[in-house]
Amino acid sequence: MFRCIHISILIVIATAACSRDDTVSAGTRDSETSPDRVAPRPAVITAPAQPYRVVPVAAGGSIAGTLDVDGLIPSDTIIRPSLDQNVCGTQILERRVARSGTRIGGALVWLTDIRSGKALPLERRFEITNDDCILDPNILVIYTTSTLNVGTEDRALHTNRFINVGSGLVQAIAPFNDAGEVVPLDHVFKEPSQIEVVCEQHPWTRAWVAVLDHPYSAKTSANGTFNIPDIPPGRYRVRAWHPHLGFTDDSVTVVAGQQANVGFRIRRPGAPPLTPTVPAPVPAAVDTPAGSTARPPAPDSAGAADSLRTTD
Repeated sequence: MFRCIHISILIVIATAACSRDDTVSAGTRDSETSPDRVAPRPAVITAPAQPYRVVPVAAGGSIAGTLDVDGLIPSDTIIRPSLDQNVCGTQILERRVARSGTRIGGALVWLTDIRSGKALPLERRFEITNDDCILDPNILVIYTTSTLNVGTEDRALHTNRFINVGSGLVQAIAPFNDAGEVVPLDHVFKEPSQIEVVCEQHPWTRAWVAVLDHPYSAKTSANGTFNIPDIPPGRYRVRAWHPHLGFTDDSVTVVAGQQANVGFRIRRPGAPPLTPTVPAPVPAAVDTPAGSTARPPAPDSAGAADSLRTTD
């Protein structure tokens, strides 16, 4: 058994000639079935017209708020893998939306039009990991100057593709053969963009990387609240987005030394209003075909127009 430790950036159509542990099901990446481009889709993050400038922020304000959903929330899904069950398990519970009542946790909130402000954090190295055939975290914010370490804890074959939703280009490929491997993607994502991460061998696997060129973002907590500090005074557009629910925008005025408040509400078209009498959804079962490397239908991919606001 050979073990390959990939230490260089593998862009677009890079290939890996590595053998794998014989305790897991066989499979290889085939360039004929792994295109370097897919159909572009509307993205929630796009490249700005002007570069971001670092300026002193002596008396910044803040934006705090909440995120609610109006309509039924997508239910959790039980996935029953047909391959690599010794690694993935016989069933995987996909928790689509973390919520407290109508409040939504784990959503991303950011300023879409800020072009000057405080410097980026010193930490520029981030991680996303294959663990039990699921990518963790599900939503990751990185910066245009970042290194993204892609790793695996699984003794299984994974081939992660990083797809720019807006252009459809596969910006990086990270292949894995065994547990403990790491592929560093160093300065690969050079402009603000929405990146979809998929696995060729396990079609249910999906995560999102939000690439920003400024530090003004936050993820909502378990009770649906967020806070973005140290914002220069001015009026800004703010967006809240969850991959399984869609996005919503608002406009907020920030005053020096003060907190501006905003209450976001995502309305899922076609979904009836959520009321306290609605019972908790029961997880649905999804069977996956053995040996499938095709991407599953993407009702929750939040890159295409028909998936930004899903209907389950």
